[in-house]
Amino acid sequence: MAAVAGFGSKGRMARLGNRGQIAVEMAVVMPVLLAVVGITVNLMVYFGDCARFDRVAAEAVRTQAASPGYSHYSAAARSRDVQSSIELAFYGSNYLSFTVTVSEAGTGGETGGGAGSNGVGFSLLPRQEIYTCTMNYRPWGFGGSFFGITFSGITHTRQYVIDPYRPGVFL
Repeated sequence: MAAVAGFGSKGRMARLGNRGQIAVEMAVVMPVLLAVVGITVNLMVYFGDCARFDRVAAEAVRTQAASPGYSHYSAAARSRDVQSSIELAFYGSNYLSFTVTVSEAGTGGETGGGAGSNGVGFSLLPRQEIYTCTMNYRPWGFGGSFFGITFSGITHTRQYVIDPYRPGVFL
């Protein structure tokens, strides 16, 4: 008995073989496409926040650290003021965190033990402070991990050198 055209085993398989192929392809491609879109969006947000952070941190160091208020003259207080200014500029950004640290750049080229090493209680040599402002960006939209990859965050750091005795001057 001959198979009727289109109803035989080969004809039926040829017609039904492509059915459902697009669903399988979409199931494979969609997670990859979503990951690429998510990574692209997060990179664009990160680059925008980095540019904004550079401007905000420089302004915060210039206004808060180089021109401190009378009651906030200690390095720790100035560091807190700079950090609070940066956090205020990024208010509502739950995926960002900031730290500001202060270190001394040196006292006029001394390499030894510092101001107290020669018996003098203080130094008249120029002194600079380095403010290190760090922004930590945690990618959003993925939760804590994506396909088993855990995101700890990306950091962006800027350093500013000031002379605490010359208000408003960057070095």
